[in-house]
Amino acid sequence: MGNRPHLWAVILLAFFSGNITAQSFRDSSAQQALNNAATNVPYTLLHLPACGDIHPLRPIIVAVVDDGFSLTHRDLKDFYYQNKNEIPGNGIDDDRNGYMDDISGWDAGDNDNDVTIPAGKEADFYHGTMIAGVITRIATKCFGSKASDYVKILPVKAVADRSSAQLILQGYEGIAYAVKANADIIVCAWNGGTFDRTRYQAVFDEAEKKGILIICSAGNAYSGEVDPPASLSTVYAIAAVDTALQKLKNSNFGKKVDLVAFGEMVYAPYPLKDNTYTYGHGTSSAVAMAGGCAAILKVLKPDASPRQVMRALKNTASPVDSLNSYYGGKLGAGLPDVTLAAQYLLNANLRDSYFNSHRSIGEICIDRNSPKQYELKLFGGYKDIVFSLNSKVPASNKLMVDIYSADSLTISKPVSELPMQFRVPGGYARFVFSGKIPVTPVVINYRSEALDSATLYCHGTLFYDGTSGSFEDGSANGPYAGNCDCKWQITVPEGKRIRLDFDSFDTKAKTDYVYIFQGTGTQQDNLIAKFSGPDLPPILTTGLNKALLWFVTDRHGGGKGWHVNYTAVDDPPGATPRKK
Repeated sequence: MGNRPHLWAVILLAFFSGNITAQSFRDSSAQQALNNAATNVPYTLLHLPACGDIHPLRPIIVAVVDDGFSLTHRDLKDFYYQNKNEIPGNGIDDDRNGYMDDISGWDAGDNDNDVTIPAGKEADFYHGTMIAGVITRIATKCFGSKASDYVKILPVKAVADRSSAQLILQGYEGIAYAVKANADIIVCAWNGGTFDRTRYQAVFDEAEKKGILIICSAGNAYSGEVDPPASLSTVYAIAAVDTALQKLKNSNFGKKVDLVAFGEMVYAPYPLKDNTYTYGHGTSSAVAMAGGCAAILKVLKPDASPRQVMRALKNTASPVDSLNSYYGGKLGAGLPDVTLAAQYLLNANLRDSYFNSHRSIGEICIDRNSPKQYELKLFGGYKDIVFSLNSKVPASNKLMVDIYSADSLTISKPVSELPMQFRVPGGYARFVFSGKIPVTPVVINYRSEALDSATLYCHGTLFYDGTSGSFEDGSANGPYAGNCDCKWQITVPEGKRIRLDFDSFDTKAKTDYVYIFQGTGTQQDNLIAKFSGPDLPPILTTGLNKALLWFVTDRHGGGKGWHVNYTAVDDPPGATPRKK
C-alpha cells in the first residue's frame, strides 16, 4: 500500500465531544505571565462584564455531568456545592432524595457519593475538572473574590472508576440526579449514542417543569446533525469556533445549534496536581464557556427562565456567519457577548437596540422606542427565513407592516392579521411598520433555514437486510459533495457476520472518512474502524450480524467516493490486508 497517509485504522477510542492538548503545565506566577495573552483571549472575546459593574442577587447551582473531579484544585475547591440536608458519613439518606450521603454531588457510574478521580487516572479522567474550571474561571472574572459565593458547582460523575473515561455511559443517570438536586443549570460536554425516550424523557420533562437550563455539546464529528442529548427540544446545543471565529474543523453544526463558543486554546485546570493547567479544545470547551456565560446571567436574575436566559444570549450574540458563509444559519445566533446579554436581560425597554441585521437567529421587537424599519441581510445561502409571532396581536391593534423579499413586496397587512408563523424566501427581508405602536411590545422571532448541499447525493440512513449486496456513496463517478453525513445500516441473519469488501475507494486522506460500527448506532464503543485516503481498505469482517457505515466529509468534498460489497459469512472477525 506504500507510504500514503492514513489509509485505514482500527479504532480503539472513538469520538468524545472534546479533547485536550497533550501538554499540561504547572501554573506559577512566571508561567502565568508568559501565558497571559493566550490564556485570556477566548475569555476576553466573550466581553464579560468587569467585576463591580454587575450586582449578583443570590447563589446558583451549576451541575457538571462528566467523568470525575478534582476537589482540591485551587481553581475549584471553594466552588463545590455542599448539601446541607445530608449528615456526612452517617450512611443514611437524610434528605430522602434516593442518594445516600450525597454531600457534594453523586457518582452515577459507581452509584456512590465519591465523585473524585480514580487514583493514578488523572490523565484519563481530566475532563470534568476542565469543564468545571472553565465555568469557575468565567465566574471569577465577573465576580472576583466573591465568585464562589454565587456560583456553586455540583459535580456529577457519570463514569465508573473501572470504565474508559472516554465513554460517558451513565450520562443520563447523571442528568437525572442533577434534576432531582434542583440544579439551576446542567452542563453536559458530551453527546452521541441513542436516547432511550422511555427511560429518560420524563427526566427532561421534569427539568423543563422546574425551570432548569440544560446546555450540551453539539459534538465533534464533522456532522450537520446534532446528537442527543443536545438534539432534544428542551436542550440548547453549542458548537465550537476558533479564536478567529471560524467553525472548528470537526465541530458539528446545523439548525439545532443555538450558540457558538471557543473550542481552541481555552485555559483550564488539569487534575494532575492542584496547580496544573491545560488548554482545552473542541465543543467540550465551547459548552463549558456557554455554561459559564449562562451562569452569570442566572446569578444576576435568578428568576429568569431557561428561555429568557438563552434569549438574552442569542439576541445579543455576535454573528459569525460572515466568516463562515458555507455554514450560514448552521452556527446559531453567534458568539455570546455577556455584557450586552446582561443589559438585555435586566432592561426590557432597550431590547430593540440589540437587533443585528446579520444575525441568523433573533427577534424583531416593536415598541414605542423602536425604529419603524428592520432589515435582515444574512450571509450564506438560505432557503427561507421563518418568522413567528411571540403572541397573538389583538384585532383592535392597527399597526401595519409591509414585508419585502429582495425588491418585492410579499406581505402588506395589519400585524394582527399575520399568521402565527410565516416565511420569507431567501436570506433578505425588510419590515416597514406604520400606524399606531401598541403599548404592549410586539415581538417577532425569526430563524433562517439554510440550503443544504450535504443531501445532494446521500442523506439519512439506508437499510440493507439481504445476505449480500452492495452500495456506494451516491455520487456515482463524480466527486462527492461537501458536508456529507450519510449512513447505511446492514443486517444479515442471526449467527452470521458481515464481510465488507471495498472495490473502489477515493476520499481525501485525513479529512473525509468512512466509519464502521458494529450494531445499529454510532455509540463510541461500537466503532471498529475508519477508512480514509486513496487506497482500498482491507477486507473487514465484523463480530456481529449488524453493521453501520457512516460517511462524513468536510465542507469541500472532492474525492470520487467509494463502492462496497457486503456478504453474510461465518468467518472470524478481523481485518485482512490486501496483497500488494
